[in-house]
Amino acid sequence: MVVKIFPLGLLAVNTLFVYDLDSREGMIVDPAGELDEIIGVADRNEVKVKYIVNTHEHPDHVAKNAWAKIEFPDAELIMHPAAAENVNRWIESEFGRSIGAEYSPPPDRTVDEGDVITIGRNEFNVFYTPGHSPGSISLYSKDDNFVIVGDLIFKGSIGRYDLPGSDYETLKRSIVRLLDRLNRDTVIIPGHGPTTTVKQELLDNPFIREFII
Repeated sequence: MVVKIFPLGLLAVNTLFVYDLDSREGMIVDPAGELDEIIGVADRNEVKVKYIVNTHEHPDHVAKNAWAKIEFPDAELIMHPAAAENVNRWIESEFGRSIGAEYSPPPDRTVDEGDVITIGRNEFNVFYTPGHSPGSISLYSKDDNFVIVGDLIFKGSIGRYDLPGSDYETLKRSIVRLLDRLNRDTVIIPGHGPTTTVKQELLDNPFIREFII
């Protein structure tokens, strides 16, 4: 499994292009800005983009859903039902307008806790991880031992809980529940900033240390 991270958009969202060289299938996670680099990687490697997945509904993470669907019309747009309900309300917000987010088409499919997204022989388990937003999900690859968490956890920090629809206690429960299901070597790929590991966050993240004491 190949994972490429492209910090895109005004808020440097980690837009991901994840693909399997055996099946030549891939997915884009959180299309946040100009997708030219991802299109180039897909073309050079003859990868068919099978999915466009949103980790949550905030406009910085869905800003280019429409463009992604135009470029990859056969790809399924996937998000949580709560994200689907609120995504264009966020686009219309002052926040959405300030970053130039475009209206999102409706999802082709919604996913929730326990669902699986498959790329070739690779499976991504969907965990429902609300708190930063009502529609937040994480995607876990057991075979490659990494988890895509959106704005749930950052290196040394956690997602905001002062936004409409966010909630500190819910965020805390989601983080503790997720980390309890992963091994310490699991790589965490956040929605912004550098990657980290479960072990590093258990040791060094002051918020998470407070949660588990």
